Amino acid sequence: MSELLGEPSLPKQTAAEAGQPQPNSVPLGTYTGAPPPTQFRSIQVAPPTLPAVCIVPVTRENRFVTLIAPLVAFTIFIGGPDVNPNAGMPLTAGIPYEVSLPGNQALYAVSNAPVFLRLSVQVAAAMSSDLERRR
Repeated sequence: MSELLGEPSLPKQTAAEAGQPQPNSVPLGTYTGAPPPTQFRSIQVAPPTLPAVCIVPVTRENRFVTLIAPLVAFTIFIGGPDVNPNAGMPLTAGIPYEVSLPGNQALYAVSNAPVFLRLSVQVAAAMSSDLERRR
């Protein structure tokens, strides 16, 4: 079995390193010396009369995003830059929802409430995908 996967103590022989490396890519954290820290934020999500709010900006690394919507009678919708209450993924209030975002992709949100709603956001780098690209 070990001849199929290679010797795991040698990085060039592991199954994750099979094939050619991606061009213009380096291990996660090479440019800063450490992986990006986990971010915890609370963001005001706009009502549908205003443009969608960017809740997770574009970065190079792949990320896991955990969202918690407030326990109110209104809904927060997530999606791309053109998200709206008619075309968006609704978040269930009070229950954590996890989204995996590939590098160079942003996440936006809008609500169907007449006022701003506070959305809790946690963003963590996906360490299993340990390559990042320069922009």
